[in-house]
Amino acid sequence: MMLKTLCSILLCSTFFCHAQSNDIRANQGPFALTLEQALNWTARSEFSSTQNISTEPLARRHAAQLDSSRAKLDTRVKVLYAPDGMNNFANYLDTQATFNLYNFTHWSQIDVLNWFAGTADHVVQIPARPWVDTAHRNGVKVIGSIFLAIAKYGGSADTAEALLKQDAQGRFIMAHRLVDIAQYYGFDGWLMNQETNLTAIKDAENELVEGQKDARRGAKLGQKMLAFMQYLTAIAPQGMEIHWYDSMLENGEVRWQNQLNEKNQAFLHQGVSSADAMFMNYWWNKPMVERSVSLAQELGRSGYDLYFGADLWPSRNAQRAFSKTQWLEDLFDSDTKQGLTSIALFAPNFNFNFSGEPHTPVFSKFKDDPQDSLRFYQTEQRLFVGDDLNLANNDLDGWPGIGRYVPAKTTVNALPFETHFNTGQGKKLVENGQQVLSGWTDMSKQDLLPTWQFAVYGNPSMTVAYDFEEVFSGGSSLVFTGSLSAQETRIPLYQTHFLLGKNNTATLTLKGDVNALSLYVETADAKRHMFALNAITPSDSQQDWRTYEVSLSALAKQRIAQLGMLFNEGTAEENVNVYLGQLAIHQ
Repeated sequence: MMLKTLCSILLCSTFFCHAQSNDIRANQGPFALTLEQALNWTARSEFSSTQNISTEPLARRHAAQLDSSRAKLDTRVKVLYAPDGMNNFANYLDTQATFNLYNFTHWSQIDVLNWFAGTADHVVQIPARPWVDTAHRNGVKVIGSIFLAIAKYGGSADTAEALLKQDAQGRFIMAHRLVDIAQYYGFDGWLMNQETNLTAIKDAENELVEGQKDARRGAKLGQKMLAFMQYLTAIAPQGMEIHWYDSMLENGEVRWQNQLNEKNQAFLHQGVSSADAMFMNYWWNKPMVERSVSLAQELGRSGYDLYFGADLWPSRNAQRAFSKTQWLEDLFDSDTKQGLTSIALFAPNFNFNFSGEPHTPVFSKFKDDPQDSLRFYQTEQRLFVGDDLNLANNDLDGWPGIGRYVPAKTTVNALPFETHFNTGQGKKLVENGQQVLSGWTDMSKQDLLPTWQFAVYGNPSMTVAYDFEEVFSGGSSLVFTGSLSAQETRIPLYQTHFLLGKNNTATLTLKGDVNALSLYVETADAKRHMFALNAITPSDSQQDWRTYEVSLSALAKQRIAQLGMLFNEGTAEENVNVYLGQLAIHQ
């Protein structure tokens, strides 16, 4: 647990004013509510907070095609991302005075962030505004969690019965509270993670009575839970998503099915929708996937409504990160490579707080060592682009990466566009060329990051990474490292979908030798236009950062599809170490 003593610092000057604190509130309001608090919740209650309201609209997305070989990737497949214990990592509202907190950058590769959290006491888990803001800017929905714990670990049928309370008109009170809470805070729905065996009998101290059960009560509550889910799904406004985790059956017993079948299908659809989606448990194979898709279609639902779970935590064995690979292939048609279902990535936070096993060494020590940021970021990168950390290649052996099967999406649809490649944390915070904070984290400050992280064509020696030492603005920059080769090196960064006017300019701020470097702009007709930086006189120089203005007037009225950088061919002796601190296109 990362609960820390509150120590707020207020730093202000002519140019900035930052509230800074160490304050991860793991199981406190407004993020975590007991059932009683949730049932009595109102916008004016002591359990609510205007500071946690996100007003960021959900951005419109377009599929991002990296190259022609990926033109047939299935855009219907959705990816749900569920770090295990978001309450411990990210329950903050202000800028945190620590660099090495949990973070995430691959928004373009996911569709739903599940705020996966909960305890036996804190049933309702509410996402933190900084994460909702940034998710929405990237077109990603965020759903909270309702967690009813396993009976052995504090879960009780009494808790479930209280959750299922109805008023005199038969309305489920908690269903309305959940909709109210999501609408008030501006997030996008809920996962019902009901893992309490409702037939279990507990003693006066809430301890499980082994060998006994109350099947009648369990079945009654199981049916009522199904009615609750149908009611909640029906009253949820358009765009709000209600997900059900594959756990409890209609008789109230918890029996993970690992597939959609006749035992759990009612919690997806029984005449009406019981949920918008189902998060399937982890012990499945391809025949189970195929049968699930067939049954979903018989029910009038899509296979993409089924998020087949991948438990990535290395201490467990179902889809252990990087060492288990077949599961990803099993979710796609062997011939067409089209998706069969959607994907739920569970416990991808192994890059942050996994401490290592004999069979799997620790991936990074970033949680305890801020100097280990590169491994933290590269492990997340590896999950999406494969073992070689380069999406431009097809990994024939080992872990291929989610991005080999599922296309990225972009929200860069209109101008102006500007990024400083700020991941939302850093060893320092730089504004107007001056350092204003030391170590910090604030997800709400994250920029729109590259659509692909990262793809390098032509030169295998060239690498791209976030750098936290050389910073132009924010907390990080992009660094290109390697040596020139006999062929040019192309690095696509952003898929875009905007039209240029007659007066648009691109602004790039860099540090390092740019003699071999060009900005490339690809238009919708697949033509690539090069703008060599060594032909442009920098307009500004600040602590070795130089700003280049590139006129795009020659491309007026054309739709821009891709932005990237290109290194010309050279000799292997010519080493490259170039930092990109700003990329912008203005009206």
